[in-house]
Amino acid sequence: MSNKNSEQKKELSLQGGWFDRIVTTFETGVMLGTYVLLIAIIGEETMRRILTGGQWLGGPEVALYAFVWLSWFSMAHNIHNDRHLSFTEFRNRMGRRLRAGFEIFDCALWIGLGVIIIVTSYDVIARQINYAQVVFGTNIPLAAATIAVPVGWSLTIIRILQRLRIIAITGEPPKISHIVVEVA
Repeated sequence: MSNKNSEQKKELSLQGGWFDRIVTTFETGVMLGTYVLLIAIIGEETMRRILTGGQWLGGPEVALYAFVWLSWFSMAHNIHNDRHLSFTEFRNRMGRRLRAGFEIFDCALWIGLGVIIIVTSYDVIARQINYAQVVFGTNIPLAAATIAVPVGWSLTIIRILQRLRIIAITGEPPKISHIVVEVA
């Protein structure tokens, strides 16, 4: 009994425990919120065009930036769920150590790319704040829309570091047990 409990605690600690669940809840909340916003804007603007022949100037822009938020948070979420771009079939044919080496190499590439994107996007956001730019057709600060890029990539790096930690401890990619498994 004690051995089973220690295995469960080890699995939970490898997944990140409470921190992992907070990040997952945040990602899911942002994704759900942006989906709802996209549906509302598209539905409202479709009805407006049908009934009046016009449209809100900010509609396409707000929908575009909602999609940006959705995309970056979905990227982090999919990395966590091990549904990101990878050469799974190729890797499954490798030995355990070689596969772990490639996983670590992938993590390093993701982190390097993420750091570059975060650093450069903060410069863009600082300029948007300096020039008081707004989303076209609204009074929404453009920085509020584009902050999704560094925030989404920060969450992605958190997810990559979680993967790296699991690979370093077990030599295998993570097996997430609290995600919903899709049945084909």
